[in-house]
Amino acid sequence: MKKPVIAVVTVLTAAIILPALALCMIFPNKYAEEIAEAADEFGLSRALVKSVVWAESGFDSKATSHKGAKGLMQLMPETFKACCSALGITGADIYDVETSLRCGCYYLSLMLDKFDGDETAALMAYNAGENNARRFLDGEEVFPETQSYIRKVSRAQKIYGFILT
Repeated sequence: MKKPVIAVVTVLTAAIILPALALCMIFPNKYAEEIAEAADEFGLSRALVKSVVWAESGFDSKATSHKGAKGLMQLMPETFKACCSALGITGADIYDVETSLRCGCYYLSLMLDKFDGDETAALMAYNAGENNARRFLDGEEVFPETQSYIRKVSRAQKIYGFILT
């Protein structure tokens, strides 16, 4: 009788633990406290912020894109400087986790305000720039990269929303 029970427990354990481990590897929970603090400061969903970080940098605080965006939230240096100025941050390092998160969340909250809370429009602006997002909303074709970005953030947000609740 012991062997069938052990086999069932082994199969059930593998069926639960392995997918959970895979999910954690694909959707890490790195910088949870820092993300929560920055998201809360700017009234953003923690799942949204985690999803943006995941899509932008894969949680690599030293990430630099081929277009020059840097840090966890992948801000362009000019945008980062403007956000630092607005937040009263001096001598900031774009690769600093907390600063990148604060500036990225501030900028994302600005885009949400400018687009009347429309999350998709704000994400378009975050990814492709505010002017491009307005053109997309006026009927111009959305860049394939931006379409992919919106889908990626949306999928991640469902996972992080489930994990965080």
